[in-house]
Amino acid sequence: MNSQEAKIARNEGVVRAFLKGWDDRDVDACMAQCTEDMCYLNQPLEAIRGQENVRRMIASIFKPAKRVEFKLVHVFGHENKVITERVDQWDWNGSGTWQMALKVCGMFELTENGKIIEWREYYDNEYWTKCGGPTLAFDEL
Repeated sequence: MNSQEAKIARNEGVVRAFLKGWDDRDVDACMAQCTEDMCYLNQPLEAIRGQENVRRMIASIFKPAKRVEFKLVHVFGHENKVITERVDQWDWNGSGTWQMALKVCGMFELTENGKIIEWREYYDNEYWTKCGGPTLAFDEL
C-alpha cells in the first residue's frame, strides 16, 4: 500500500468511526474524530461552525432517538475527502421498528492529520421532518 492509499484508508476509517458513534448514540465518539473548528453543513440550512456547536446539534438529535443505525451502502475516499452513501434508520418511540429510513449522501473533508474539518449532508429535509426528525436549525436547538 502506498502512502496515498494509506491516507485514504485512514480517512475512511475516521469517517466510519464517526458514523459508528451515531449508531452508539455517543457524541464523544463522534467528536473525537473532528477538529475544534469543524463545520457542519446540512443543505439548505445555515452552516454550524465549531465542534461545541456541532456537539450540541448532534446531542439534540440523540435525545429523542431510542435507537439509530447508519447502514453504509458505499464509502469511498479520494485524497482528503470521503463520500458516504447510506440509509440512516431511526427508532423514535422505542418500538423496535424504524420510523424513518433516510437516504443520505455525506461528504467529509479531513485534515492532513486525519480529523474531520467539514461535514456536508444531502437528503430530503421534508422527509426528515415528516418522519419525526427533530429540528436541525441551530437557532432552535
